[in-house]
Amino acid sequence: MLTEMGTIWKRHPVKDGSRLAWHRISTETVDLIREVVVAKYAPGTGNHMLITLRKVLWFCWRDRLLSYEDYLRHAAVDSIRGEAPTRGRALGEPELERLYGVCGSDRTPAGARDGAAIALAHAAGLRCAEVVGLDMADILDPAAGELLVRGKGGTVSGASLGAGAIWLQAWLVLRGEEPGPVLFHVLAHGKIARHRLSPAAVFGILAKRAGQAGIKDVSPHCLRKTFATSLFRAGFDHVMVMRSLRHRDIRSVRIYDRRTEDERAAAQRQAIRVPSRGR
Repeated sequence: MLTEMGTIWKRHPVKDGSRLAWHRISTETVDLIREVVVAKYAPGTGNHMLITLRKVLWFCWRDRLLSYEDYLRHAAVDSIRGEAPTRGRALGEPELERLYGVCGSDRTPAGARDGAAIALAHAAGLRCAEVVGLDMADILDPAAGELLVRGKGGTVSGASLGAGAIWLQAWLVLRGEEPGPVLFHVLAHGKIARHRLSPAAVFGILAKRAGQAGIKDVSPHCLRKTFATSLFRAGFDHVMVMRSLRHRDIRSVRIYDRRTEDERAAAQRQAIRVPSRGR
């Protein structure tokens, strides 16, 4: 991030922005950095970069490299307003049927593993990194699909696969009960190579299966959005969905609500009851 801002400042590639003389930056350069950041990044990312810039300037003042007046002047750069367009989508039931269907029709170990990986992201709402980070010790109850999920910041929380547990069980029959990662690589001839999958491998698995199922514009995060949208449609409120997604900030949940306006209106009509007029 500092390197990105340093490139704007110096107008040429900078290998290590942390080694630049940030205490010598001018107000004009600060404004230029903001202009480029606004043009290149979403508001959330851009504001995060500006926060980093202000923090670097604060360290310059703390170490007596920058006067307090210059620090206040540079740090007064305006934040970026607006919200980034929501990315990703929720898959419909027909798409899910086809996606799981191509995994089920593949009778090799790869079919069972891919179905389990998709179920972990869709039925339990796991992040891609959480899917590949799952170990056998984290499976509390294979039949019920009860899991321990090790998420961001070292947090550990529970999750459930629900009906998706059948896909995990099918893979575990082939995988065995040996300790270690739940998901392994599967070689071309069907032999299981006991090396943990990477997040990139999960992207590749989903791309392959989505292509076989005739589904476009889908990523592992779309499966997580599908999970959250299903909870919303089932009547979960934002707090419950936040907890199910293992988020700490309820504001982060908004991007997962992929219900249409017609769905929201129908839910309101169903939820809000008004007594009829008396005669």
